[in-house]
Amino acid sequence: MNPQSLVQIRDCVAHGDRTAALRVVRAAIVAEKIGAHDGIELMLALRQGSPDKVMEAVEAIQRGLPGAYRFMPKADYAFA
Repeated sequence: MNPQSLVQIRDCVAHGDRTAALRVVRAAIVAEKIGAHDGIELMLALRQGSPDKVMEAVEAIQRGLPGAYRFMPKADYAFA
């Protein structure tokens, strides 16, 4: 992914603007700067994960480990 896009996502998450971060990810997918699978997982993290989890995903992509980060939303009722 383009380093500039990653910086934009980090800034959006740091300011609590998930909507803007989702727009950046969507634009990166459309421009083929990120693989669709990794982009969708990043979008899931943005929608359902904590800011820490989103940052983990961004850092994994920044390190050049596409596919290394797998966001799995936790269903609380499944562990009761």
